[in-house]
Amino acid sequence: MKYPVVGPSPMDGITDAVFRQIVDIYGRPDIMFTEFIPVEALILRKPAIERMLLFHKTKTTTIAQLFGIEPELFCQAATIVLDKGFDGVDINMGCPDRVVFNRGGGAGLILKPILAKEIVLSVKKAVSDWKEKNQSNKNITVSVKTRTGYKKHQTREWIKNLLDISPDFICLHARTYQQKYSGRADWEEIRVAVNLAKNTRTKILGNGDVKNRKEALQKIKEYKISGVLIGRAALGNPWVFTNKIPTAEERFEVLMKHCKFFIKTFPDLDFKIMRKHLAWYTKGIPGSAEMRSHLMQVNNINEVKKIISPGLSVFRK
Repeated sequence: MKYPVVGPSPMDGITDAVFRQIVDIYGRPDIMFTEFIPVEALILRKPAIERMLLFHKTKTTTIAQLFGIEPELFCQAATIVLDKGFDGVDINMGCPDRVVFNRGGGAGLILKPILAKEIVLSVKKAVSDWKEKNQSNKNITVSVKTRTGYKKHQTREWIKNLLDISPDFICLHARTYQQKYSGRADWEEIRVAVNLAKNTRTKILGNGDVKNRKEALQKIKEYKISGVLIGRAALGNPWVFTNKIPTAEERFEVLMKHCKFFIKTFPDLDFKIMRKHLAWYTKGIPGSAEMRSHLMQVNNINEVKKIISPGLSVFRK
């Protein structure tokens, strides 16, 4: 993988196989991640979790993100995702969900620095063992996605702790656990992390409030980071990783393609899952408020076509 990279941030319930395929086609990112996958459920091979590991044929670096609290389970889970062909394993140490946090996972690992290191080392061992067993020289990354602290910024001590065990890269969301997604992302904390990582083999990526590729490249230059992951700005906007501003017609057309990919990839899943994506695709299109309210009630692709077709014909004139 060549740095710097710009790509979508892993997002629970969003960056599934279909979302990644759409982003790959229209956004051409440098890197992609799965949703975060619980190691316990993955080892049990639950069908819902297996679906999260589906991915299309692509040359884009695709990394599986795992979360949990037991190093041995991470080791087993990492082996499973490597067998499926992923290019790396990312460890979630930043999820602000209260249930995950209270169990000690996600951002809860910020409060358990020794355990956090044990987990990274267990994944690194899994990668080493897998490569030896398969006689592979494939470049497989082990990385961490995290935040700057619990209630206040703890960037210096927390990042130092992670650097001790040399992950390939650390993606730092410039907010604390307590902030969740509110307030302003403090990019000066990312600068702190970059300075700490100087003269190490670990790259620093930044995340938080970046709205487009142009801004991402500005951040890379200003903060001397190795990449940027874009989260909320990518919702309904796979073009965000280019500098393209899509027309309303293009947004409608890709919305329909997203629906088609969904029913092809997940034929047994409830189509209602697509509703949030439909809302994101149509947000900001003049006169789309009423259309969006109808889209929030659809149950299949035919209902989407009936709602979208009139709007699409207007923008094609």
